[in-house]
Amino acid sequence: MSVPEPCRLTLLSDLPRTKQRDKVRFLGCVDSYEASSGTLNLKHDYTPSQNSSMSLTIASVSLDHVIETVRSSDLQVGAWVNVIGYVLGPAEHSTASGTEATRRNSRGGRKTMLTTVISVQAIVLWPAERIKLDAYVKALEQRKSCETNG
Repeated sequence: MSVPEPCRLTLLSDLPRTKQRDKVRFLGCVDSYEASSGTLNLKHDYTPSQNSSMSLTIASVSLDHVIETVRSSDLQVGAWVNVIGYVLGPAEHSTASGTEATRRNSRGGRKTMLTTVISVQAIVLWPAERIKLDAYVKALEQRKSCETNG
């Protein structure tokens, strides 16, 4: 009997540091859904405190294998979803180093932000109901610290 490959729980912002074909589980907020391609674009505007650079990672998630089980509410902008899938690598419209975008900071000034788009093939997608985002991020950062230092 074959045992499924385990997935690695990760922050969406850490997807650029994964290898192609890695099986990952992550949480993201729906930024857009492209019905024609069956692609869900997810964000999580989180930057670790030790990372002073302004960067944003977008997960471009292909829903080909799960579209029949996805609820329409999971595709709405602002919905939080969990994804298990395989990293396909940088999206075709993204360069390896990312693209630059300009964002306004809280004082109205502009900052250049590096945006990286990573393609993921979803094998499971489900809603993240009542998520305590701060606790989730803190737990994953502590886990990552233990793995690095342990």
